Amino acid sequence: MADTYAISALTDKRARIDGEIQARRFQIMRLECELAHIDAVIKMFSPSYDISKIATKRSFSKNPAGTPRGSGSREALTILREVNEPLTSMEIAIRVLAKQGREDTPESRGMLANTIHSTFSRRRDGAVILDASQYPAKWSLARR
Repeated sequence: MADTYAISALTDKRARIDGEIQARRFQIMRLECELAHIDAVIKMFSPSYDISKIATKRSFSKNPAGTPRGSGSREALTILREVNEPLTSMEIAIRVLAKQGREDTPESRGMLANTIHSTFSRRRDGAVILDASQYPAKWSLARR
């Protein structure tokens, strides 16, 4: 009896995944068609333009945290100022979500933590310091 429930659930899951694959294939075909049209227009304006030299850009998915662009990093700096102690990217992300009244899901927390880490890592002004001597590494504000 339990086998029929398992088989039913598995066939249902397989059908949903297969449907998603079909939808993605259609989406890929549509995007490839758009790309071909854009390439043709580029060639109309500049026939000698080497399209293969155009670097691919990563497309970002919708922000699951729902925070406006740039607000997470600004809020993270504010939190570091307020707590005056080193925090991990994940701890900062949790506090940013709470401060902005956003839902704290594993997906939103993880994406925001990654964003904070990469944004702080790219800073060249020395405003934030990463202490990687411990795991997980902690961010703090530079003393000025």
